[in-house]
Amino acid sequence: MDDQLKELLRYAEKLDVRLDGITPRKLPGRGYGIVATRDLKEGELILEVPTRALRTLATVPKSLSRKLDHDVSVHGILAAHLMLDTSGTYDAWNAVLPTPDDLAEGMPLLWPRALQALLPTPAQDALARQQAKLQRDWTHVKTALELGKGGASDDTGGSGSGSGEDDYRTRYTRAWLLVNSRTFYYTTPRSEQTLPRHDDRLALQPVADLFNHTGDAGGGARATYGPEGFRFVADRAYPAGAEVPISYGAHANDALLVEYGFVLPGQGADTAANRRWDEVSLDAAILPRLATRAHRADLAAAGFLGRYMIDAATPGGCYRTQVALRRILCRTAAERAAWQRFVDGGGSGGTNGGNAGWHHRDRGEDGQDDDDDDEDPMQAQVDDLLRDCLADMTEVAETALASIARLGQRNVGSPAQRGLLVARWQQIEAMVAEAATQMAADAGARASEV
Repeated sequence: MDDQLKELLRYAEKLDVRLDGITPRKLPGRGYGIVATRDLKEGELILEVPTRALRTLATVPKSLSRKLDHDVSVHGILAAHLMLDTSGTYDAWNAVLPTPDDLAEGMPLLWPRALQALLPTPAQDALARQQAKLQRDWTHVKTALELGKGGASDDTGGSGSGSGEDDYRTRYTRAWLLVNSRTFYYTTPRSEQTLPRHDDRLALQPVADLFNHTGDAGGGARATYGPEGFRFVADRAYPAGAEVPISYGAHANDALLVEYGFVLPGQGADTAANRRWDEVSLDAAILPRLATRAHRADLAAAGFLGRYMIDAATPGGCYRTQVALRRILCRTAAERAAWQRFVDGGGSGGTNGGNAGWHHRDRGEDGQDDDDDDEDPMQAQVDDLLRDCLADMTEVAETALASIARLGQRNVGSPAQRGLLVARWQQIEAMVAEAATQMAADAGARASEV
């Protein structure tokens, strides 16, 4: 164990943080993680973090929080305290946090714009939301604390070093990303009244923030909290030496990349769990096919413009995808009316005439198609169009990969940044190919039944 982890554990012990059967450890190529020091049983309590060890809004000095609490999110206030604190209280904890270089490697927020522009659509959307939140917090923090105008006031805990605004912005961005990627949801009866926004109910906690993510949303150590603090129990048996993860939630890899700076691998022993929540956006292939203003207007009015997804469980596309493809195929007023009935009926369509019986074909638990009794006369056309869209997405992925390679030749971004982006596009390429293969197999199975 390295000296930084030893110092962290000494710090945690003073705060009555209790580890039983686990320890933090540096994992090759992956930073820190939590591993079992002995065989663990399912349901065994492995970590307790008392309330007094947490960093929350309540632990921010009033001299700082009072200047910020009207305009800045709790996320932003915690980031300001993390940036400005010079008390030394959290030195042992801060020492194991990701470095600026670590963050720059993984977080698209810190990448060159040329690489950001090559993110998949959902990742670009998530990044835009992240940038807006950061800018809103930073603008208010900068103004309230007069950062860059002679340094932070002494009562904020700042050094008063006279750092320029750009330096403060860089430091604040790092702190903001640390809070964004390492906090746990936490609330108390009092905070439920004073903090109505779900996103403001946050806590940082030592040691527990070293758990890595598992793709199994129901797996990993289970966390609960109460007035006494957080408790973590093993979700299953773990042999000594095995990593013990937690779940950060049901997130696709595009979200994990933007919010946490990594993607789960699509291959290996944990492939099924890692891909359970992953999905691919077909927006880049479908939106250009909405050739008329009427197409877009109808889909927007129905709430179905954009966010067209496929995943391992629905290679034929989510309901939103089916709705969009069917609208593209409408050629007559009667077909458009049938499409509207399909939308209004939640995919079951109507019962009178023409294509009014359109419905969305789902895959059942056994992996087979769950068709209604009456075959949808439009489904074959929808499937053909979707196959064309999948082919287009393959071209989109290939184009993105070629663009990344060209940027690499010009040394734009770091190898690690480009490597993450390449890994994500290769995953997308593979998932699109698998969806096309599954659709072909399904079509063959249906044909053999006729």
